[in-house]
Amino acid sequence: MAALLVKSIPLGIHQRLRLQAERHHRSMNREVLAILEERLESPSVFELPPPVKTLRPISGATITGIIHRLRDQAR
Repeated sequence: MAALLVKSIPLGIHQRLRLQAERHHRSMNREVLAILEERLESPSVFELPPPVKTLRPISGATITGIIHRLRDQAR
């Protein structure tokens, strides 16, 4: 089994981890493993939804116009 050493954990994170481990009746090591397993099994935020089909092709000029309008609204 592999090992991992995590250095320089901020005190606040360490305390929250300890409290969460206590709530789940786990050691801190087992709590970290549970968190990693849960996070790595969930869908990644980088996964994109399937493409949207439009009724007609969208031109580059249309996209550029939308971008400019959004930028103007943000100002």
